[in-house]
Amino acid sequence: MQAVLHQSKHPVPIETLTDSCASCVGKCQQILGSISESMYISENSVGSSSVGAHVRHIIERFNCFLVGYPVGQIDYDLRKRDRVLELKMDSATEALFAITNALSQLSEGDTKQLQVLESVDEHCPAVAVNSTVERELMGLVLHTIHHLAIIVMLVKSQGLSISEDLGKAPSTIIYERQN
Repeated sequence: MQAVLHQSKHPVPIETLTDSCASCVGKCQQILGSISESMYISENSVGSSSVGAHVRHIIERFNCFLVGYPVGQIDYDLRKRDRVLELKMDSATEALFAITNALSQLSEGDTKQLQVLESVDEHCPAVAVNSTVERELMGLVLHTIHHLAIIVMLVKSQGLSISEDLGKAPSTIIYERQN
């Protein structure tokens, strides 16, 4: 079976991707606005990580992108793993706000080729691949949605009611609406 590649006749404006990233960051902010500090740092029976650990990871991946894209090289392994973001909800909220502001500064002129470095196997050195700003923004959206899905499970396990669409892939939401 061959995969069929559907290409748009028109390039996707970078604003579409930055808006999608900002929407994902906004969903993180929405969750943080509806939970307590103790729920943010709690490691419960659903998993061994906290909401804060997932939010920190989201923030740090965006920060790797924002630091690396101006110089054309993004190293996702250079995350700071800042425990303050994991343990202090107000610090995470400020960082999410800063990401939204930084994303709003990107424009069509910022599209360029990038080199992306990341470890993909603990037994091998990091790999370097070519990418684009658009592809990395798309990856950040999907990565954030993945972590939002885990965050939703964590907060639901603690009794919080969350929108059914939060943490779902856009293609799943579209499919469910059509059927």
